[in-house]
Parts: sequence; structure tokens; C-alpha cells
Amino acid sequence: MNRSWHSAPGVFLLVSCLGLWSCTTGPQPQPAPPAHPSITQPAPQATPPSSLPQVNEPQQPLLAGTVVRVIDGDTIEVQLSSGPIRVRLNSIDTPEKDQPWGPEAAAALASRVDGQRVMLDVITQDQYDRLVAIVYLGDQSLNAWMVQQGNAWAYRQYLNDANYCVWEGNARAAKLGLWSLPPDSRRAPWEWRAAERGSTRTFTDYTNETVANCIAAMHRHARAAGVDASMPYLVAAMPRPPGACLIKGNISNAGRIYHVPGSAYYEVTRIDESKGERWFCTEAQARAEGWRAPKD
Repeated sequence: MNRSWHSAPGVFLLVSCLGLWSCTTGPQPQPAPPAHPSITQPAPQATPPSSLPQVNEPQQPLLAGTVVRVIDGDTIEVQLSSGPIRVRLNSIDTPEKDQPWGPEAAAALASRVDGQRVMLDVITQDQYDRLVAIVYLGDQSLNAWMVQQGNAWAYRQYLNDANYCVWEGNARAAKLGLWSLPPDSRRAPWEWRAAERGSTRTFTDYTNETVANCIAAMHRHARAAGVDASMPYLVAAMPRPPGACLIKGNISNAGRIYHVPGSAYYEVTRIDESKGERWFCTEAQARAEGWRAPKD
């Protein structure tokens, strides 16, 4: 399944409309995690714990709904008051259905969330009309739980919280879930999909992967997108500007970069107008004023 997270036009208007029908109060705030690869977390257990791991708290109203179908390990269908919607879990990537551990990942998510009332902290909407969100069961994150239990990878390209790297590292050390498989069966899902498309024939060897390497990859993708990667934690939830001018003009060491809604680092990019950063209504306007798109 294609994991490219590009917004469909009018994404934020759609989410706002959904929110009018289905918003609820978010979880109680939790302390932000320390910003260092030496973060320590309790080692995950093979049996799902009674509570799920905490992550940075949402900073905007959430959409409430009931899970009516688990499509795979990182995609669910949720019935909102306004109707059904597909939801892609943010920051994680699970093995595809035809990969080793793909069916097991889907079953694990279904056992935890199928038929349950959940809350969605919406990050964006992709080109397939799926909401990309952090999914909460009570006041806990299912996205984090999937990684902690070894059923999902930290999705480096779309990651903004280093805790996912820590949880993945703990699960790998404990040989939970997909990490119990032989090394040659632990193919990163994003590389698996690329191989199916014919765009690569090689796979990265993650046998000796570390938490530090995962965090470095997170920042490397951020720098490639022109995001200030010196920030240890890049906050995804942030206020939207009024009106329809949603393109972010960010200034970093990479220069003046603009980010359109749905692009890889749109949601983690902060705009500080006191530094000369700004919002644009169109890409043409941004280019005309000397800003460029991120490099691939």
C-alpha cells in the first residue's frame, strides 16, 4: 500500500467540518520526554500492558469515533458522527500484508482497538482521503503501543518524536513481534514497497540498528526537507493560520523553503514570523518571492 502522505485539496476544511460533528476534549497533558538518545523507558512486555505508553499530548480538539474495521497494522476505519473515514496511524509503519509479520501486526491492532471508542489527533489528510492521526484509546496512544509491542517500525521519514525510536529499540532488544523473526525477514516496509514498485532491489541491513541511528535518520529527513533539525522534538500539532494561505515559508540552514500541506515535514514545521518566516497562499507566490520547495 502506498504510504505517501500528500494532502488532498481542502484537507483542513474537511477536518474542520468533521470536527464540528465529532470533536471532544483531549487527554490530560503529560510531561514532554527528554530530548536525547539516552532516553530510558521500561522494557516492553510480550503481553500487552493494561495501559499504553504516553506520548506528547495533543494540543487541539480531537475527533471521537468508533473503530469499525482494522484494514492492516497501521490503517483503520473509524465511524465518526459525520460518517466513516479511513485513518492512517501517524509516525509508524507496519509490515505489509504479504510481508512476514504483516498479518500478525493487523491482528494485534484489531485485538486492541476493533469496536472500541477512540479519539483522533489529526495531523493531516493524504491523497487517498485518509486522515493521518495519532489514535488514542482512553488517554493513551495506540501508535506508540504498536511500536512498543514490536508490531511496527518507527517511520523515520515521517517521524517527529524520538520516543518512537526508543520504543522500537526496546522491542528489538527484547525480540518482540517482528523482531523475533530472522534478520533477513525484517524488511523495512517502506523498502518492501519500493521493491514492489521496482524502484529498488536492495534492502538495508537493520540488524545492528540503534536508537541513536534511528534518531539521526529522523533529523536527516528533517534537514532534507528544510526543517530546523536542531530541535530535539518537533511538535506536530500547531495552530493553523486564518484563511486559505496554508503554505509554510520556513527559514533554516538550508535556505528559504516552503512546505505545502501534506508534504513530509509540513506538520512539524513551525512558523516564526518574527524571524521573517511566513505563510503563502500559492506555490507560485512563494517562488516569486524567493522561496523554494524541499529537495527530494
